[in-house]
Amino acid sequence: MPTDIHTEQRQMEAVVIQASGPPAQSLAYRSEPVPEPGPGEVLVEVHAAAVNPLEIAVAAGALGAPWPLIPGSDFAGIVVSDGDHAGQEVWGSGPQLGLALGTKRQGTHARFVAIPETWLSRKPERLTMAEAGAVGRAYWAAWETVINIMGLTPGETILITGGAGMVGQAAAAIARWRGGEPIIAGRRRPDGVEHYIDTSSSDLPEAVLELTDGRGADMVLETLGNALFEPALRSLRFDGRMVGLHSDPELRVEFDLTQLYSRQIHVTGLASVFTDGVHVAGIFDQLRPLFDRGILAPPAVKTWPLDDSAEAYQTVMDGSAGIKQVLLPIGDEA
Repeated sequence: MPTDIHTEQRQMEAVVIQASGPPAQSLAYRSEPVPEPGPGEVLVEVHAAAVNPLEIAVAAGALGAPWPLIPGSDFAGIVVSDGDHAGQEVWGSGPQLGLALGTKRQGTHARFVAIPETWLSRKPERLTMAEAGAVGRAYWAAWETVINIMGLTPGETILITGGAGMVGQAAAAIARWRGGEPIIAGRRRPDGVEHYIDTSSSDLPEAVLELTDGRGADMVLETLGNALFEPALRSLRFDGRMVGLHSDPELRVEFDLTQLYSRQIHVTGLASVFTDGVHVAGIFDQLRPLFDRGILAPPAVKTWPLDDSAEAYQTVMDGSAGIKQVLLPIGDEA
């Protein structure tokens, strides 16, 4: 049943970025006021919230967010404010939560979060709260790039650089559901992958040509933003398409413009933090039946109490080998 926060609880436990730096120095676990939903907003009791590389970047000061700030964008929980959604189990990811882009919005690494009701999506019944909270940004970014931007069709091949990462794993699963053929490139082979290229010992374009009978990949999802950009570009067929997700601001890559012009290559990117929250909720609505029917599966999860958030952040920062780190603001799941 919904909880009357106004009369029962005015403070909540939260993770707060109080300064830029490594997690042990930048994060504080403390009591904060329960947010007051504005017009058209609801209050969600957060049962699970993933820690993403984006939150690491925010804590490090890479996005210039003013402090103090509650980070976190992904969530699974229960609507506890009055209204049509009261008592609903919901999941999702607010692209602008835990950031200071225009309007400062406090994030999900807390007991409660206030979000626009149009950002809500009903949680899959098949998933636990921790599993639902782990899906988040990785899956909606994968869906947006593979389905909405590149328009993968059955029978097409998609080269995924950094395919052992969360977005890469989600993109491969979505591509297989769509009838595509993922080729994973990286330094670690994920479990269950048929077509894999070890980028530490193989020439990427040559290996892709071999796997595609000399044709080249139909599309590339470039998740790393590193030195693989140029060889990934050369791995595409004529009229191929490529989407990038991430880039180190200190990194510069070089490539021959002839690769774009003479082979009619289409290259774009996804600015995920500027994506509309209503659009993202629509993606979660499309993902829900795929998880409920067991077609898609959540990533492996390691859970943490909210007061161990600095250790959870550090684990993501160190590289968590395909395991999603998830905070449980209300404690262990029943």
